[in-house]
Amino acid sequence: MSFPPANRDPAIDPGADQVRQLRDHGPEGPIVMLNLLKFRDRAAYPEGHPDAGLTGAEAYARYQHAFTVTVGATSQAEVLFEGPVDQVFIGDPAANAWDACLIVRYPSRRHFLAMMADPAYREALVHRYAGLERTLLLQMHGS
Repeated sequence: MSFPPANRDPAIDPGADQVRQLRDHGPEGPIVMLNLLKFRDRAAYPEGHPDAGLTGAEAYARYQHAFTVTVGATSQAEVLFEGPVDQVFIGDPAANAWDACLIVRYPSRRHFLAMMADPAYREALVHRYAGLERTLLLQMHGS
């Protein structure tokens, strides 16, 4: 598969400046990524992709398997929490409608960046782009 995938969505990717900031000035030690996820009803794979027909949530599950299992030795990603968002308790529900929350811990920012550079991870991005309508990713110090 070519990189980036034909269904690449730059709106859900970090920019080069954001990657450099994490690489050059990120925290030492563990980091935690809080993912807020809004799935597509139907996954948006490139034409002819064998997984066409999946839901967005099913496509994202394939991506999640890649960063936790397929490249797990590189990422050492540990899912701390995964579950549906039941309601927006504070804030505008229309502007903050999310389907799921995923909290993932990495031993260091270097593990996270190495994962992003791994060819198997990059190949799995097709599932991320297919599954997500939008996302918010917050990086925090881990413990």
